[in-house]
Amino acid sequence: MMRIWTNARLRIIALAILGSIFGSLGGFWLGRAILLRTANAALSVYAQELNRSSDILSEETNSIFVKMNASTIPVCSNQDLAELQAQIFRSVHIKDIGRTHDGKLYCSAILGRLAHPYFEGKPSLVLDSGANVYTHVPVLIDAKGGGNATIVEAGDVDVVLNSNAFGDWDRPNIDYMLVAFNRELGQVTQIAGSTLEIGPAWVLSQDSQIFRGTIYRKICSASHSVCAVTAERLPDVWRSSISTQIAYSAMGGFAGLSFALVLSLLYWRASGLGYQLLRAVRKNSSSLQLVYQPILDVGTGRCIGAEALLRWKDHNGASIPPDVFIPIAEERGFINEVTAFVVRHATNDLAQLMRNSESFTLSINIAASDLGDERLVEQLRDQVHLAGIHPGQIALELTERSTADLTFVRDAIQRLKTVGYKVHIDDFGIGFSSLSYIDQLSVNAIKIDQAFTRTIGTDAMIAPILSQMVEMASSLGLEIVVEGVETEAQRNYLAASDKNLRAQGWYYSRPLTAEALRLFESQNKATQDSVMSQNECKPAPPECLPGLDSTSKARASDRSDVRHESGPVIGALTSTPSPANL
Repeated sequence: MMRIWTNARLRIIALAILGSIFGSLGGFWLGRAILLRTANAALSVYAQELNRSSDILSEETNSIFVKMNASTIPVCSNQDLAELQAQIFRSVHIKDIGRTHDGKLYCSAILGRLAHPYFEGKPSLVLDSGANVYTHVPVLIDAKGGGNATIVEAGDVDVVLNSNAFGDWDRPNIDYMLVAFNRELGQVTQIAGSTLEIGPAWVLSQDSQIFRGTIYRKICSASHSVCAVTAERLPDVWRSSISTQIAYSAMGGFAGLSFALVLSLLYWRASGLGYQLLRAVRKNSSSLQLVYQPILDVGTGRCIGAEALLRWKDHNGASIPPDVFIPIAEERGFINEVTAFVVRHATNDLAQLMRNSESFTLSINIAASDLGDERLVEQLRDQVHLAGIHPGQIALELTERSTADLTFVRDAIQRLKTVGYKVHIDDFGIGFSSLSYIDQLSVNAIKIDQAFTRTIGTDAMIAPILSQMVEMASSLGLEIVVEGVETEAQRNYLAASDKNLRAQGWYYSRPLTAEALRLFESQNKATQDSVMSQNECKPAPPECLPGLDSTSKARASDRSDVRHESGPVIGALTSTPSPANL
């Protein structure tokens, strides 16, 4: 009897195990089928969004072609170049506009009149409309170098499309490709995005397909010769929703799979950077520290503000760069808590300094998601009140990438300015925004990226852009902060400007602790007051220029070789004609 009971129990256990296995397998494949259907729908929506964006770009480009080809202004005259430049600054997606004839480029808004006409070569594609498309053309004024652009030519005008025109449409684990086509000739060429493993025949004939482990979805414009193709690898689809597969597999083996999931989740949370950072923020851990980089008035040499910079070390004591941990906080959805941490500690650190100097401005970086968070406004109000300062002493810095949604950002910025806070656009010049776009946002200031500062005194193609930015921004009434000032030559160049410029960088000071910043500001104020009271320095020799003391200049000199040890970032202009008018 005992043997029968034992055998029955073993059979029950065996059946339970088999049922769990087969049930888990059935649920597993059902879950994958649902994920595959969801992925197809998401790719279709993404392709539609890209298509709408490409239509806007096409309309903008066509408008420029119509206007400039109909212009009666003498080609490449000063008046013509001014009009080309005006078109660029009114455009969000156009990087440069040039004048061509018989396949040769004669001038452009950025490059001016060329000493020798440049032969454009053979176009990659001729559209049904007769326009020429040139793809993968090296971009010589790209601040970071190494970029490529697409050029479209119609009549005697060509435009260089911004390589980042579709950068804000990026989706995790999903690739996209925008192509222009000539259906009559059966020709297709890529104009943006990643190169995908599909040929022209597929683009012109199919809408969706799974090819070599990748899902492809295509949608073409109804009014322009452009198609958007989106793609996602199947392994990424499966990884995108492990919980869904587990839920369906759990029909036969819930207990074991759930236990494994919990253990994996606990291990991941305990060891992952995201969990460490969130824990550090919520516990006010000493592993998070704020430092402050002074901002000085170039003309007077006075310290008029500082930018708060967050530093973090993980549990192993390794320093994690902000460009690593900030995207993690954004992706995990707790960037608002990081911002709150910075606001709380920065206003507390510098409260006394700001009360003593009402013209001193504290700059705080915020994320795009902070703009829609009412808690940020409430916390700023509370901290400003506790610190005994006024809202005008707080400048909130946004990157260009954060301003993609113009309507939303404009309204949010207006609410912040109504309360009294200042709003700055950080790293200006390396994103997609133009000054006209920034003007629509009604911000207080732009901070010109250090990539342009490094071109001062060089023959780099983009060297003239800095002065153009300063001139245009000044005409719009914007305050201008120049980032990355590292040498005395750069400082002197800025000081020679007739514009009211501000600057920050290692020439003036490294990022400082709050205590060191208070000392720096105090010494700077005393030094500048002393300089202003001296009459014997008129006209002022170099040693009497309102700027830094000898110790600070020596420090900047000592650092210049460190910051440039990898060589110049931007190549010098040679006599060889440029392959692209950008």
